[in-house]
Amino acid sequence: MPIVNSKSGEIVIYSLAGFRIVSDLPLRGLTRWDRDFQAADEIAIRRASIPESLSRVDAVFPGGQYNNNELLLDIPNVARYLLRDGNEILVDQANASSHEDVCSFLLGTVFGLLSHRRGIIPLHASAIDIADGCVAFMGESGSGKSTLTAALVARGHYVIADDVCFLQPDTRFVHAWPGVNRIRLWEDAIAALGCKSPGLERIWNGWNKFFIPVDPPQNPLESRQLHRIYQLQTASVHSLPSLERLRGAEAIDVVLQNVYRLDLAERIGLKPAVFRLCARIAKDVSVFRFSRPKDLRFLREGVDFLEDHLHNIH
Repeated sequence: MPIVNSKSGEIVIYSLAGFRIVSDLPLRGLTRWDRDFQAADEIAIRRASIPESLSRVDAVFPGGQYNNNELLLDIPNVARYLLRDGNEILVDQANASSHEDVCSFLLGTVFGLLSHRRGIIPLHASAIDIADGCVAFMGESGSGKSTLTAALVARGHYVIADDVCFLQPDTRFVHAWPGVNRIRLWEDAIAALGCKSPGLERIWNGWNKFFIPVDPPQNPLESRQLHRIYQLQTASVHSLPSLERLRGAEAIDVVLQNVYRLDLAERIGLKPAVFRLCARIAKDVSVFRFSRPKDLRFLREGVDFLEDHLHNIH
């Protein structure tokens, strides 16, 4: 396995969303590929000079251009990214940008779009291991997904994904693929959970939000069966934690509304395919609305309540 110093422009091989990632950019937080693991579809990521416009343009949207084979994204002061044929990503870094900013968009928006094109749903969710599979927590930014995940890690669970969970239905069940091995937490959540460590990395300059490294799960290259999805909803501080089972159109809708970069998937004509996949996910996976006070003073009560529910997974 050709793992060498990528600072010199050589190759490192990783895994993400079930793909074998061959990259000349170092990608922190991804699992290195095991040479003994079975072959998978390969995605190439490499530095290149990218023109400001595609040679053929079928559609234009803010910050991007698209045709059947190519998708160009221009993130000002960060990089231009060119996704080709669903299996190659070219990266042209802006002079003033940092490697961390380039990788943040690469493993976020760009890889999310690649997933859409490959029939994988990038859900705006975090996920943890449980017996015989995993569960996911979805919600808008700031809903507490990562804080809840970190609290469950402190109780012995392993992180499958944070912020974006890659889902792929097949004829047996819905697969959830491991994502990036770190959690994003605000400074107050870090203090409340006691997560301070020498591995902290600030996400953006001026933000009090940090990447927290976590141990990879067992069998980090393999998918898990997704058993449940919890939509997080904030309740008043005077409310007790509660769960409501969602079914039918309501379950489909909450899954669809939490699809990562659904706006861009719609721009490139993929929303009908995304809807069909979300309907399949909502049919095969139990979807719950989990209401609890988001105030960190009540975090323990919410986690206790959730863990009781996880004990009765089947």
